[in-house]
Amino acid sequence: MQLGLTISLQKHLKLKSPSYGKPTDLFFCWELHIIRFQGKNAFAAVNANNRFLVLMVGMKVADWKLLQKRFEEAVTAGFLSEGYTKEQIDAYFSLADEPVFTKTHGRKPVGGMNKAIDYLYYLPEPIDPEHLYQEFHCRFLNRDICSPIGFEDYGYPVEFLEVDMNRIGIINDRVNDKNSNIIEFRSGR
Repeated sequence: MQLGLTISLQKHLKLKSPSYGKPTDLFFCWELHIIRFQGKNAFAAVNANNRFLVLMVGMKVADWKLLQKRFEEAVTAGFLSEGYTKEQIDAYFSLADEPVFTKTHGRKPVGGMNKAIDYLYYLPEPIDPEHLYQEFHCRFLNRDICSPIGFEDYGYPVEFLEVDMNRIGIINDRVNDKNSNIIEFRSGR
């Protein structure tokens, strides 16, 4: 799994510029970014292929030192909140191999991440101070219409995540007719 660090996150972590990763399926690549949200340091991770986003707000120094662990916790929480089972999540991480820090994965995935984060600032809902993972905000952002790099059509990141999970065999034909019709309708097919 490739974790593409934005330049601002590299500076925050005081890391040298990482290398480009080996070519791999973008579904196993994420863009990682640091932002300031509602007065707190926040960690955003966005899937490079489908723009599925997870957000952790209130990251402390110790959390940044455990970034790979916090990333895995955020993705797990995000997938669980969308109805995936622990077994399906474990299968995703197993197929993805060990996480490595890399450069980001190109303009379109980074642009999608930036659009999602810009959209976040229009949401007045206060964060949940009891948890790092912000389920409400993630669910909101994962239902923002977009056209990520891995798809020609417009749709929602949560729909594209489901298509990707089906494509790599973690779920089998879970994509129901409703989601398929939404994606086909938007593409004009």
